[in-house]
Amino acid sequence: MKRLGDDGSSSQSNLPSGSSSGDSCGQSQVPASGGGGGSDLGCTTGKPITDECLSYMKDVKETFQDQREKYDMFLEVLKDFKAQRTDIVGASARVKELFEGHNNLISRFNIFLPKGCEISLEVDEAALQKKVEFKGAIKFVNKIKRRFQNNEHVYKAFLDCLNTYRKEHKDINKVYNEVSILFDGHPDLLDEFTTFIPEAASVSAKNLDL
Repeated sequence: MKRLGDDGSSSQSNLPSGSSSGDSCGQSQVPASGGGGGSDLGCTTGKPITDECLSYMKDVKETFQDQREKYDMFLEVLKDFKAQRTDIVGASARVKELFEGHNNLISRFNIFLPKGCEISLEVDEAALQKKVEFKGAIKFVNKIKRRFQNNEHVYKAFLDCLNTYRKEHKDINKVYNEVSILFDGHPDLLDEFTTFIPEAASVSAKNLDL
């Protein structure tokens, strides 16, 4: 596939000589050149990319039309990448950070990267699980705070109980018993607590002879 170079002449858009999936992705494989026109900011994947690059740039600009600084920062990433001031790993990391929450834009950035060095959007399941658990914990604690807004002692006692459990590795049986007393008359909170701290679920089942 041919495309226009910086000087306006027709040129091949193949990867630089020696580039392959076996090459290190730690070094930029985008040839440095002068200029830096919007339609030639490092598209070197050997695909029909001229229109694709332009479309991508347009989508980035439209996505962040109310955050122009992000679009400008993206252009800087491309310029640094093309001028070899940053390598593939660095450029990919900056793009993932810049476009966080916009996986479509992140994955489409692969049109600028050599084959074998594409950005992967595989989810770190462990990290995701921790993030979900953290959000769930915050939601649960806030729920308790609202429920006992007229009895602040219960809320503070619950937080103390949790801190003791996590910092001093307090026995989960004792923790469950203390929380069950605090949540007396609020079975829904006690049930949710067994989800909040999975170990408590086994204690609950044992108490119920399940």
